[in-house]
Order: sequence, then C-alpha cells, then structure tokens
Amino acid sequence: MVRRFPLFAAWSDLSRERRKEAISGYLFISPWLIGFIVFFLIPIIASFILSFTQWNIVGTPTWVGLDNYRRVLGGERFWWCLLNSFIYLLVTPAIMVVSLVAALTVTSGLKGLGKLRILIFLPVITPTIVAAAAWRALFKEQAGYINSTLNAVGLPGAPWLSSYPWVLVTAMIVTLWKGFGYFMMIFVAALMAVPRELEEAATIDGAGRLGVFRHVTLPAIRPVLVLVSVISSISALKVFDELFITVRGTPAENLTVVPLIFETAFEDGSFGAACAIGVCLFLILLVFSTLQLKVSRDE
Repeated sequence: MVRRFPLFAAWSDLSRERRKEAISGYLFISPWLIGFIVFFLIPIIASFILSFTQWNIVGTPTWVGLDNYRRVLGGERFWWCLLNSFIYLLVTPAIMVVSLVAALTVTSGLKGLGKLRILIFLPVITPTIVAAAAWRALFKEQAGYINSTLNAVGLPGAPWLSSYPWVLVTAMIVTLWKGFGYFMMIFVAALMAVPRELEEAATIDGAGRLGVFRHVTLPAIRPVLVLVSVISSISALKVFDELFITVRGTPAENLTVVPLIFETAFEDGSFGAACAIGVCLFLILLVFSTLQLKVSRDE
C-alpha cells in the first residue's frame, strides 16, 4: 500500500461537510492571503535576491554577491543612520506615557470626556502627509509659529528643520502627536477590561488611587503595555513619512535608516544597495523585537 502524505491523508479523512466548511474558510481568507503573498511575501523575497545584485531599475540586474553588504556595512552613513534610528526610539516611552495618561483621563468617568476622546483621536485619522506639512509650517525657522513664540518670551529659536539633532526632535514630536491617540484607544480597551472587583477590593483594603493603579491596574494591563511597546518601537525604527515631509532636504546621515534606503534607491539609483540596507534593517527589527518580547516575558 502506498503511504499517503499526512496533509492529503488528513484531507481525505474529513467528511464531506467538513471539507465544504474548510473550503469556505479558505475562500473567506483568500483576499487577505493573496494580498499577503503579492504585497508582502513576494517583495521580501525579491528584495533579498536583489540585495545581491547591482541594479538601477532600468537594465538587467547584475550579480555582485556580498559587495552591497560590504559597501553598506563598511560605510559610516548606515551606522550613523542606525544610531539615529535608536535615538528615535525615545519616542516610544513618551508615546506610551502620554497615551496611558490620556486613556486614564477619558475613562475617569467625568462629564464631557466623550468629546475629548474624539478630539484626541482626530490626529490618527489625519493623513500623515497633511499632518507633517502642517507641523513643518509651525516649525519654520524664520516665520514659524513655534520660533516666533519662543522669541516673544525671550528665548532663542531652534533650527528645527535643518540642523542635527533638532530634525530628529521635530519628527519625533510629529510622531508623538500623530500616534498617541491610536495607542490611547488600545489602553482604553485594556482599562475597561480590568476587573472592577479587584479595584474595589484594593480600595477597601486601604489602597489609594495610586496604590490601586500600581498594584492592580498596571499588572492587569501588562500584556497590552508590552504590545504597545513592541508596536511603537517597530514604528519608530522604520519611520519615514514624518521625516520625509517635515524635514525634507536634510542630509540622510542626519536622519534614520528608512530615509537612507529611499535616497540610496531613488536618488543614487542603487536599488541593490538599498535592498541590502532593507534586509539589514529587517534583521535588526527581528532581533530587537524578539529581545524585547523575551525581556518583557522574563520580567
């Protein structure tokens, strides 16, 4: 008797009704699956292959082996941009604190906070390009509102759009403003799921609001804190829109890794080297996220 493959054997063992249910399930997820394969899996594989080639998007790719990786890792620009990417991670604790405070505020039960929740969430649905352009107008060094306000109170203005590290600070402010409303809604859902019985029991035992928050609320929402930390960290490491629009014209070595990928590909015309940088960033993100989850789990 010919031995059947386990997958085919499992399929043949299913009843007719179960097969119909399985086919229906696969049909329902097929739009997502097709999108995942076409827009995610295939580009990743193509980028990995192209990272070993010299290609200017017009001609035929030429195989160069590890030359792109030697050139990228042997130059200073990549390492400076990588350092800036990790500096940009400072936005993660800031956005977590602001989002959690906003979530605690809108779930406090005070009147009129429903409208406040809508106002806080408005930046999330504002297109990033529009938000970045508006903030660029505010941060203009000569006629911008922020420098004008600083000068009015006797403080010197800052070169927000042209000098390092102010360009990173400017983009981080835009990222914070744009994203904290999204994470606020995640925290709101987490806070609403905290058992009220535990909070009431802690209050009866004599714990104040700070004690209840520290010993009951925080442990209860810890998985959500880890989730927000990982998501916001990955977003910070691969930030692009805020930098590209708000501080455009700044040298790539003053920014993060993703703008360097853009400049290498579309300005230098070296798509192979750009793919090599992208692969390096992907591996760094993978290692960083894994370590972050492991540390959070161990704690």
